[in-house]
Amino acid sequence: MEARYVDLLLKYRYLLSVLTVALVVALSMGARNLYFDSDYKSFFDDDDPQLMAYEALQREYTKSDSLTFFIKPESGDVFTPHVLEAVKVITEEGWQAPFSIRVDSLTNYQHSWAQGDDLTVEELVPEPSALDAAKLQRIRAIALSETELVNRIVAADGRTTIVNISMELPDIDPAATPAEQARQRQAREASFKEVSDYGNRVIDEITDRYPDLEMHMMGVPVVNYSFNESAARDSSTLIPLMYGIILLALALFFRSIGSVVACFVVIGFSTAGGMGMAGWLGYSLNSVTVIAPIIILTISVCDAVHIITMYQRHLALGESPMEAIRESLIVNLQPVVLTSVTTAVGFITLNFSESPFFRALGNISAFGVMFAMLISLTLLPTLVALVVRRARGPAVRENTVQGIADFVVARKTPVFWLSLVVAAGMIALVPLNQTNNDVINYFKKGVAYRDAAIFAQENLPAIKDMHFSLDCGSENCVNDPAFQTKLDDFVSWISDQPGVEYVGTYSNVIKRLNRNMHGDDPQWYRLPESRALAAQYQLLYEMSLPYGLDLNNLVNFDRNATRVSVWLTKVPTAQLVDIEERALAWFDANAPELKTRGASVDMMFATQNMRDIRAMSIGAVFALLGVTLTILIATRSLRHGLLSVVPNAFPAAMALGLWGLIIGEVNSAVTIVFSITLGLVVDNTVHFISKYRRGLAKGIGTEGAVRYAFSTVGSALMITAAVLTVGFGLLTLSTFNLNAYMGGLTAMTIVIALIFDFLMLPALLLLIDKHEPVTANTDEVLSAEVPDAMPT
Repeated sequence: MEARYVDLLLKYRYLLSVLTVALVVALSMGARNLYFDSDYKSFFDDDDPQLMAYEALQREYTKSDSLTFFIKPESGDVFTPHVLEAVKVITEEGWQAPFSIRVDSLTNYQHSWAQGDDLTVEELVPEPSALDAAKLQRIRAIALSETELVNRIVAADGRTTIVNISMELPDIDPAATPAEQARQRQAREASFKEVSDYGNRVIDEITDRYPDLEMHMMGVPVVNYSFNESAARDSSTLIPLMYGIILLALALFFRSIGSVVACFVVIGFSTAGGMGMAGWLGYSLNSVTVIAPIIILTISVCDAVHIITMYQRHLALGESPMEAIRESLIVNLQPVVLTSVTTAVGFITLNFSESPFFRALGNISAFGVMFAMLISLTLLPTLVALVVRRARGPAVRENTVQGIADFVVARKTPVFWLSLVVAAGMIALVPLNQTNNDVINYFKKGVAYRDAAIFAQENLPAIKDMHFSLDCGSENCVNDPAFQTKLDDFVSWISDQPGVEYVGTYSNVIKRLNRNMHGDDPQWYRLPESRALAAQYQLLYEMSLPYGLDLNNLVNFDRNATRVSVWLTKVPTAQLVDIEERALAWFDANAPELKTRGASVDMMFATQNMRDIRAMSIGAVFALLGVTLTILIATRSLRHGLLSVVPNAFPAAMALGLWGLIIGEVNSAVTIVFSITLGLVVDNTVHFISKYRRGLAKGIGTEGAVRYAFSTVGSALMITAAVLTVGFGLLTLSTFNLNAYMGGLTAMTIVIALIFDFLMLPALLLLIDKHEPVTANTDEVLSAEVPDAMPT
């Protein structure tokens, strides 16, 4: 059957080549539609429950998208005229920042006090240069005793402080026309760079003026722009580096310029077609999908290597180019189609992922893989037959792998059982991994955002947040004593939870005002006894506040809901989710009418990771079933179809165990590795079994068929595994850890899978198929088909 299809491919090879090139051109034009998307919201579906909760929170209260400057003087004391002057300069400059709507700092904190029935509200530090020792001591005492400041605006030890600029960034209206949405998207994307550039400029100016200050910045615009920078850096460095490495590897392996050129045509056309299709489908380039070209070019080279390797072998046997390419296609047609389909199936199961970015990566890669198969079967044979007219043996000669074949044949039983023991031992290490989808850890150390987070963790560690909007049900009910009591009880409970550094709440403001109106007696730091009194305090206080510093960050416009802002140290995402679950349990037990989920960007990523683990576990099952079914249909052999899957059920789990020993952390990218690698690692098995079955058909028995498989495909498997390992391994150089982790774990899986395919798979075949008849001489068969084969 393969011969009939091959004859058709070769008969119409020129027409098919022209049509393929035309298709490449048509698809590649879609690349014009690609655009960069570094918005954290794009990691989530529009109906993601956490995203919707966060958007609702943003509509009710002051926007919490912010730019935060961290400031630490060399002296270790922020309460000096010099440092407070710098803080005041940054604060005043912050009102001029792009999209700024509010600025909070130590200097403009609205300190309140009362004289009789008159409430006075003023900046804590009105004029830093006029401060003497006594005034500085008073400011220090107030700041370090005020619950609204300590561990949020200023560190408890007084060594570090922040200036926080709340921003209303451009948004995208879901009801707008596509053209208007495109314009809004561009404006929002540009805002990330504008804010980050502003922040960097402020840091440069302030540290030049005050060289004893150490400054860093964090915030939503900064992390978004960091996504953009990582994507741009990866596309401009890793892709060219990958092309260079593949060029060198192919040149060393083939020692033929024509063969290398042919491979590069497949790689280039496959990548252009895959990314062009991404543009036609409306996908974006982002920190995840930017690695799709690397995946496509890495996988596409494998088909070309197998076809050209077999082609050169038949040229060396004295066949003409057309005869050689025909034999190569007959041998490789089924495995090339099969491996492409199984690889695509693995990528398609990424559609089980909770993240649109990973779904897009799966679809782009799956199309790229299938398009590479099309090019390899239509354009490549024509090109190879034209430019490669003389055989040059590969640098890795086939007889070099015969030592492995001899070793396995002689020791099949111990090799099989030792492989199982090693696999079990490595899989036992899997529990060492901990789930942590922390956005901060998305970036490697050395990225400014990650370094800022490390600095914050060491000096003012309240860097992760979770917000609860407690709705009391009617207008102005936030001052109801019963509601305020339950609110204060919840604040007291959550303040005691592990990892919580600071809790911002309206009840603390009311308690402070109650204390103020009672001569600042600490015993009166409690909730007022009546609703009218609390409302009076609120009115007096808000009438005294300057523009931009109202209570809308804590209370909504209708005064029927209040926000509890919980700030935590850099806790693992699993702990963050656990705190929210325990908060929900607290509501059930104490205030079921106020029950609400926590919402924040940190919560969005944390819960997505938990859902992704469950979703991708289902995806992995479908990937396994899809790959198995595809192989069974193609091989039409239940025994060999199932055997082809067995050695590949272990490598991903083994690599995850090793990952637990080395890294010990699993994020969203790691959850997709099994689906990706299953299709990849099965490829080697399919090629090996295909050649093994071909050997059996020639009547050389099980041992002869194993040696035949090693001789005919061993070196090609080694070079394709090397290319895949290097290609995915290069992703570890990415500054974006989602890509680095996925690439590193995938590369480990591919190496482990190759070892298993060279040890466990042949040992298993030797044990299962030990009664296959022998009707031909192995050496004669090998010498007729493998130019450099050595007698066994």
